[in-house]
Amino acid sequence: MAKSVWKKVAPGIYLRGAMQYQVKIARKGRTIVETFDSLAEAQRFRLKTITEIDGGVYVDPLREKETTLLDLLVRYEAEVTPTKKGSRQETSVLRMWRSQSWSSLPIASISPAHILDWRNGRVKEGKAPTTVSNAMNTLSAVFSHAINEWQFRVSNPVLGLKRPKSRPARLVNMPASDRVKLLEACLHGPKWLFYVTSLAIETAMRQSEIRRVHWDYVFDTHIHLPDSKNGEARNVPLTSEAVAIIEQIKLNLPRRPDGWMFGDPDLPMCSGGITLHAVTREFADAVAWAMEQPDGLSQKYTFHDLRHVAITELKKDHVDAMELAKTTGHKTINILHKVYFNPDPVEQANDIRERRAARKIGRAEIKRRGRW
Repeated sequence: MAKSVWKKVAPGIYLRGAMQYQVKIARKGRTIVETFDSLAEAQRFRLKTITEIDGGVYVDPLREKETTLLDLLVRYEAEVTPTKKGSRQETSVLRMWRSQSWSSLPIASISPAHILDWRNGRVKEGKAPTTVSNAMNTLSAVFSHAINEWQFRVSNPVLGLKRPKSRPARLVNMPASDRVKLLEACLHGPKWLFYVTSLAIETAMRQSEIRRVHWDYVFDTHIHLPDSKNGEARNVPLTSEAVAIIEQIKLNLPRRPDGWMFGDPDLPMCSGGITLHAVTREFADAVAWAMEQPDGLSQKYTFHDLRHVAITELKKDHVDAMELAKTTGHKTINILHKVYFNPDPVEQANDIRERRAARKIGRAEIKRRGRW
């Protein structure tokens, strides 16, 4: 039987038999071969593809089958993650996704079923809803970036999937006796721990913000934060108690030549830095020590709980929620009140009664003067 051959019928188009038209394109380092049933289809494809290649917008459909999720995660970690404020945390999440057995699959084969199976497994393990949701959000961001910026023709498998239901907001109230015991316990840790904890309780600053306090931005009335969690600079007003804490820091902690109050936030402890892990670990040790004492803490605290405690106290010193949000660095007032403002019910009732009594006295005085 004679071997069929391809016959050129148009530029870059070849015919075999009566029904197969093959398009061959070699342009700007790309080699593309496709087969069609009609000459018209072949010509349209060739013209469209050459135009896209020359315009720099051509996307090779084979990429989605040749590129694995692992490839995508590695590229995202190298190119995108370093530009973010929370790059260290995101790197950890990306590496978690890389450890999944199905990360070796082509991105075109990653389906919502993979994500759902992972989500349900983490929920059964008792992982915090926010931890699971944040991980899903990170993976969704990877796919969105790949689709919008790298022009991959795939769907985002995370899009539309439900996140685990959030747990009720943590309510934190710290009795005055606990505050004394906690600060006393901090004295048993590194010298800076007492002052870091004291500033957190008095100013409501985040741990990351306290670690980044630089003496060049410490003033008599406030601490200036050039860069906060929400990406904006803000000024943290100082109460007289906070000023006293800073004066104690000046007296008792050696002034660092690099200007940081507690240590370079980007260096490990062994190199003169102060990391998030170091603060979290030392604070947890202090809490554990305090709880082991005969008359120990009434409850277990995390460092982030100090922000709850401070905001609840600072609310009493602010005119309204807008003013308080400026101090605490919140963009969303709803989150500020729902999550961080945890008033003591007894104090709240007493405050309401005092205001009601004052209002009644005011009405009585108006009536007495005949102006009601």
